[in-house]
Amino acid sequence: MNEALSQAENLCPNCGAGNEADATFCQGCGLRIDSNVSITSPLTRPLPSSTVIADRFRIKSLLWSAPTYNAYSACLPDAGDPIYTVLERPVSLGDPFSGVLGDIGGPDGKGTKAKLDVVMKEAKAALDRFGILKPEERVVQDEKVYVVFNQIQGQPLAHLDQLGEKEVREIALKLCALAEQFHKQGWVYNGFEPYSIFLDHDGQIRLIGFDRARRINTRVAESPIHSSAGYTAPETSLRNALFDPRFDVYSIGSVIQFLLTGERLGPGEGASLYPVATVIPNFERLLGKALAETPVERYQTIAELREGLADLNLPIVLQSGHFTDVGLVRELNEDSVLSLNLTQYFESVQTQIGLYVVSDGMGGEAAGEVASRVTVRAIAEMVTEKLISASLKSTHEERIARPTHTGGLSLAVADGNDIATTELLRLAVINANREVLAYAKANPHERGLGATVTAAMIVGDVLSVAHVGDSRCYLLFGDKFEQLTEDHSLVQRMINTGSLSRSEARIHPYRNVIYRSIGADDQIEIDLIRKKLSSGDVVMLCSDGLNGMLSDDQIRDIIMVNADPHSAAKELVVAANAAGGEDNTSVVVVRIS
Repeated sequence: MNEALSQAENLCPNCGAGNEADATFCQGCGLRIDSNVSITSPLTRPLPSSTVIADRFRIKSLLWSAPTYNAYSACLPDAGDPIYTVLERPVSLGDPFSGVLGDIGGPDGKGTKAKLDVVMKEAKAALDRFGILKPEERVVQDEKVYVVFNQIQGQPLAHLDQLGEKEVREIALKLCALAEQFHKQGWVYNGFEPYSIFLDHDGQIRLIGFDRARRINTRVAESPIHSSAGYTAPETSLRNALFDPRFDVYSIGSVIQFLLTGERLGPGEGASLYPVATVIPNFERLLGKALAETPVERYQTIAELREGLADLNLPIVLQSGHFTDVGLVRELNEDSVLSLNLTQYFESVQTQIGLYVVSDGMGGEAAGEVASRVTVRAIAEMVTEKLISASLKSTHEERIARPTHTGGLSLAVADGNDIATTELLRLAVINANREVLAYAKANPHERGLGATVTAAMIVGDVLSVAHVGDSRCYLLFGDKFEQLTEDHSLVQRMINTGSLSRSEARIHPYRNVIYRSIGADDQIEIDLIRKKLSSGDVVMLCSDGLNGMLSDDQIRDIIMVNADPHSAAKELVVAANAAGGEDNTSVVVVRIS
């Protein structure tokens, strides 16, 4: 190639790729074109099947190729089924995983063995402590390092679909926690990129390499790393660069960018999300700071990045649906339902609050319908008065919701004091009991007046429940369906003592006999529950007309196939009627996203 053509193409001294004349970063390897750091050679084409490594591991097939390694399935030479995952990497100086250090003990190489022992001891500590998958064996062969694992379960982040803000923040916080541990031990990890991070079947983050980890403040030129284009901090290729914890800040920022957009950064690019991904402006600003090209403009520590992620006010969106029906046997629907959402913005921070109530009336001849209606009205009046008044009166010093030292939530109420969400619900239910008793006293001909109640408040990502009777609250998280409330009924006592199964309870002649209800006594005992929620969780409230007709498994399956809460609520009621519809059925479904 003549000199004029070479100059026009601006050849990279590291990989030889041609670049535009004014390019700063190589489009091929991602390093600065003026870099004096020589990195290890990239991998050549993948190994053919049946290749044997170290006379022990026979390659079965290529699983995938990553920027810095190839992954294969492998087995023992005389076996058929693959039981190992083998990662093939190029050898690099200073690689604690392969044990190749080079002459870093001095000009004559003295002290290398002692340093190798120290590094390998520290590497083993990292494997045990920092979420790194432990290899079965490490083999150096033909200038390659082969790291052998028992078959890896899970998938690399590179294989995930584009994720939402909340899922990305959860993963990023876990990566920050790992990086902090490395930095506390004096290491820079240098390996955070989508093909080095696995998500296992339990949702835990696992790392599959330690080959690029280097001691903090050592010279990059003395122990160079194989750069991963788009994920390695740009300053690693500067003259006299030292391994710096801010390298990992940049890498985790690059992983966040990839998870949000499905795309890696190009050389010299900063944070770029819209229009590929739409996230709240604070998240964009955070990412811009994490990916600042100049280290002094970046987060200076992983702890700062972690705190920034934790402080992001990602809006909790509550989608609710509800449905109620008289059923196929009763002539009057004695159930009452409330579903109310309130949203407040305070200094650009959103607080969303949901209030949901299901009450099943008792008493006959319209008395039950009145009792449930009075119960729901009394709860709604107290809670909404407090919430709306507090929302309108919030000041610069006062927010509508604050976390408590016990991990719950307090609400700012109209008189300027705080009240815990569970306490507000408890007082509201007491108020409902008082009003039902007052109505019964004023209408003595409506004897036996009473109601059950299950009232739930969702404030941000915290669920609070107050419960009396045998209406229920369930929580669906993943594919697990949990009944949060316990029925105050005769058959539940029999279940607790082991004299009755749950399936038998659904058809027991005394299944509707309850021993605790609204309007039964001046003094009322209320069950209070608090639960932390996550994105994707579903909260469901129902009267016993639903669980009396459908099993928990049937209810769970209907919710899981109906992403829209209103569709889920309607199908649950229809399914209860299809199973017999022996009672009024009321359902509220709330999806958290």
